[in-house]
This record gives sequence, C-alpha cells and structure tokens, in this order.
Amino acid sequence: MPIADTEVLFAMNPRDGRHAKALRALRVKGLRVPDTALLEFQVVLRARGRRPEEVASALEALGSILAAHRVPELRTLGLGLLVRQAEIERSYGLSYFDSLIAASALAYDGVVISDDAAFDKVPGLRRIPLRDL
Repeated sequence: MPIADTEVLFAMNPRDGRHAKALRALRVKGLRVPDTALLEFQVVLRARGRRPEEVASALEALGSILAAHRVPELRTLGLGLLVRQAEIERSYGLSYFDSLIAASALAYDGVVISDDAAFDKVPGLRRIPLRDL
C-alpha cells in the first residue's frame, strides 16, 4: 500500500508525458496521497508564480481526481515526522521535500511510487518507479 510522490500529482495534468502512468498509479491497491506531497504540490505552484486562486483551483481539480479514483489522503505531519525528516535529510542527503515524503512513507508502510532514485538511499524505504507502471 504505497504513497504517491509529488511527481505523481503533477503528472495528473493531461499535458504531462507521464499522465497515463500516473493514472495507472491511481489504481495501485491501497495508494494514499500524503499531506507532505500535497504541501509540496502547493509550494511548487506558488514558487512558479501561480496566484492563490489558481493554486486553489489546481488543488480542487486534484482532489476531484483522487476522489473519483477513491484515493484517500494520508495525514502524517506532526512533530515526530518533522524530526524524522531532519534525520533523513542529514543522513542521506535528500532534499527537504523528498525527506518529508520519505518520512511519510516510512510512517505508513515504507513504500513510495516515484521515479526519484534519491529515495533508494533510505534504508527501509522501497520505491516503485512510476515509469514501470
């Protein structure tokens, strides 16, 4: 029962070259979307200059897609997760958001759907490449 990395969320855009694979990811049994991936999705959109109403619209569209495929959100943010994120970032050199998502996956069941090989550095974390779906 894996969690989705943020790249899966961005690939929900029909113009994304990985769109078909992202849709297949939505059919993976037990898939969850962690709050950390949703936070990164929002932050990246804002960093790309999207206005708040555009970000809200993108999040609503994403929510509709997830609901249609019965993919629930996974709430993982908390003090313990933030401590684990810092340990992962320091120990394995992952970026801030990758280490947040790794910590979320480890808090859930240790599996993440992502093409980002950085996750392979984290012991106990198994990666299912999006490209293989």
